[in-house]
Amino acid sequence: MVRSVFNISGEPPKSDTDPQTEAEPRPARRKPMVRGGAASEKYIAAATRGGGERSYQDIPVNQVTQSPINDRIDVNEDIESLIQSIRENGQQIPVIVRHARGDMPYEIVVGRRRLAAIKAIGQPTIKAFVTRMDDREAFITQGIENTARLETSYIERARAASLAIDADFSQTDVSEFLNISQTLMSFMIKTYQNVGEDVVVAIGPARGIGRRKWDSLHQEMKRKLLSQEVVLAMVDTSIKDSADRFEAVLAAVKAWKASPESTSQKESNAPVTRSYMAGQVRQTRRPRELRIKIGRKASHDLLERIERAIARELENDDNKGGYSSD
Repeated sequence: MVRSVFNISGEPPKSDTDPQTEAEPRPARRKPMVRGGAASEKYIAAATRGGGERSYQDIPVNQVTQSPINDRIDVNEDIESLIQSIRENGQQIPVIVRHARGDMPYEIVVGRRRLAAIKAIGQPTIKAFVTRMDDREAFITQGIENTARLETSYIERARAASLAIDADFSQTDVSEFLNISQTLMSFMIKTYQNVGEDVVVAIGPARGIGRRKWDSLHQEMKRKLLSQEVVLAMVDTSIKDSADRFEAVLAAVKAWKASPESTSQKESNAPVTRSYMAGQVRQTRRPRELRIKIGRKASHDLLERIERAIARELENDDNKGGYSSD
């Protein structure tokens, strides 16, 4: 487990019979999606460098911000037993945080559920290993934890890969870290992005629902020209289990039939997304909207150049009488 990898001198490691570990429910264990990856020796060595800079502290929970690479869709999933365990036994396993550069001094790396449980209890502080990590080391550390607990689902991994690319990790780094081909990683990201963040979050982690079924949902949405907003409305939040929610959504999408008028309208409103510069620029086009997003590795003045180019085109059209200035 991660806590043994990151043990601080003078802090005895927690045993496998730790009350908090016993109290936290564990989903049925699955075989790892990949072998190696974050669990390989080179990544563990990279993530555990600089142990002398780590310290064990009680830190205020209101000074800890979330990581941009969130490997869990719902940190509150089955959290009640963890809350009860902490109430009865205290926090047995420290979280891992790193020094942050934003408004808050700390960023959570490992232990989102423990942080959420402590907040739910109303406890003002949390036990933490405080360390200095760069973005790559933090991502690796999360991966070690995930490989150890084997709980993240297919769509959670696809989402984490997409967030990692958006955070400017290279495709090579992410695919090597997850120990999957860039082709498979691109497929996973495409499925997640086309189903959509809102739909994925509404459905939840859907443990046990793998690549084929998520791709089936994506393909059915594409074939029937269903927008993410329409599919989101199909999610039955009264269904408690996220895997059952997924199955209900997939069945609803497969059964959905549109009138010729609505199909024509969907065709005209369907968003079109294109990527440029190895994914550093992503453009989404809708009938009355153009959205451009650039990665941090793209040139700093790229948006200004795009803005100037658009302004020139609008001025040319305006001079030709194509638009009114009113």
